[in-house]
Amino acid sequence: MRKYSIFVLLVVSLLACSVAQGAPPIFKEKKYFGPIPYNSFSFSAGFLDGVDLTYLTEHFNNWAYLRGKGSDTFEELSPAPYGRLSYERQLTPNHFLKGSASLSYINTSSVGNYVAMFPDTNYALDIERTLKVYLCTVEAGFAYYFVSPEPQRFSPFVGAGFAAVFPMVRLDTKSTMSDGKPFSNPGENVSRDSFEAGLHMEFGMTYFITNRYAAGLEGKYQMSQSKFYIHDGNFDLKYSGFVLSLNLIYYL
Repeated sequence: MRKYSIFVLLVVSLLACSVAQGAPPIFKEKKYFGPIPYNSFSFSAGFLDGVDLTYLTEHFNNWAYLRGKGSDTFEELSPAPYGRLSYERQLTPNHFLKGSASLSYINTSSVGNYVAMFPDTNYALDIERTLKVYLCTVEAGFAYYFVSPEPQRFSPFVGAGFAAVFPMVRLDTKSTMSDGKPFSNPGENVSRDSFEAGLHMEFGMTYFITNRYAAGLEGKYQMSQSKFYIHDGNFDLKYSGFVLSLNLIYYL
């Protein structure tokens, strides 16, 4: 009787294992869209062009002119260096979710002069101003690849999204009198940090070298601005411009 019970238990166990093996899995298996892994990190380096600070710089020149017909002339803005770290997640063979953090450094300077007027005396001053903007941006958006990613294949793409922008603006002014002595003028040194909203649109071309590495060229137009307060006024600083960058991508 005991041997018969063991035999029955063995047969039932085998049948249960067979049924379990043939049943669908409890947890849904992840779909795999192709030879390129789901996730990737990328580093981008390039330049930002099109930033407009003229509302502020023209104010400085007019302000100096009203004080002894002085002047304060800023140099032309050159393209700003730009760097970005990004993460992409494949949602479908052609659709990607994208998040990134970037930093741009905008810098311009001026030389000028004006007359500082006080109740008891006036001072003729020579000035040198330096205006710096550290533009930090966190972006989230979607990208669409026109050709499904595969090794040794080019794929153009477009994308768009929103941004949280953190401009850190620094104005440093060095003032000297006609005899070369430094003049203390703390009201002409101003810093302002702010939080702004922005948008971006991008397009480019990616070449998938292997299933782990890719490289590409990207153009992006970003839109954002902030305010800067000085001399009892506020002035728009516009960071909307075009970014051209080279992308190096690693797939996890």
